[in-house]
Amino acid sequence: MRIFKRIGIIFVLIDNFLVNFPKKYLFKTRYVLDGKCLKCGQCCKQIYLKATRAQTNSPLFAKISVKWIEWLFDFKLKWIDFEDDYFVFECKNLTKDGKCGNYFWRPNVCRNFPLVDYFKEPVFLPGCGYSAKPRKSP
Repeated sequence: MRIFKRIGIIFVLIDNFLVNFPKKYLFKTRYVLDGKCLKCGQCCKQIYLKATRAQTNSPLFAKISVKWIEWLFDFKLKWIDFEDDYFVFECKNLTKDGKCGNYFWRPNVCRNFPLVDYFKEPVFLPGCGYSAKPRKSP
């Protein structure tokens, strides 16, 4: 079973590269990250995965997707935010010293954290060492 997880993660990593390459080198965001990870673990304790209203309200979709995410990424569902349509997970790989116990194989949501959106000002979890500042115009 572990080999299937690794193969799945490899495809996810390839997808991550193909999605993020244009973002990083061709289309710049309005904000740039500042600061660094303080290893507080907040990002591992509250992993917000965006869904649609139909997805969060569908018991079948929720059950299948939650089981898939829990199996593939070693996450555990904490709750479903029906108001803003998020599945909220925590990671089983967070170590006591605030580091990732599965760093090499970590999923894209972890690799890309914190995410700087194209259209919105970035939001950070309490205690996070990251912040964002507006990108200087060329």
